[in-house]
Amino acid sequence: MTPEQRDILVNREMERALHYLSQADEMLTLGHWDLAANRQYYACFHAVQALFVSKGISGQTHKGMINQFSLHFVKSGLVSMEQGSFLSRLMQLRQKADYNCYYDVTEAEVKDMSAPTHELVNTIISLIENQ
Repeated sequence: MTPEQRDILVNREMERALHYLSQADEMLTLGHWDLAANRQYYACFHAVQALFVSKGISGQTHKGMINQFSLHFVKSGLVSMEQGSFLSRLMQLRQKADYNCYYDVTEAEVKDMSAPTHELVNTIISLIENQ
């Protein structure tokens, strides 16, 4: 991949992340807790993917993405342990929201995830811009 192609892909991933972050906020306003959890997770997912592309890292699965994020960014101190564990918790909440018909995501759960979602996306933007 050329540097230009890499920049295009990083930008596309971040556009997607910011779009999903906006959708998450909208779903919160509308009271769609399960959809908000999904969009919060995917906002972070695409931000992390943008970071990975910018650094030449690959995570083949969602769990692989979490592992690679922890290995390259949390353990190195570039991202706080709190943000690393937050990403794991957010993935678990999204999986319950999407796949567990016996589990209803609550307003409190999703609202508690809103600020950390924005913070993680902003941290990733800073990491990409400051490389």
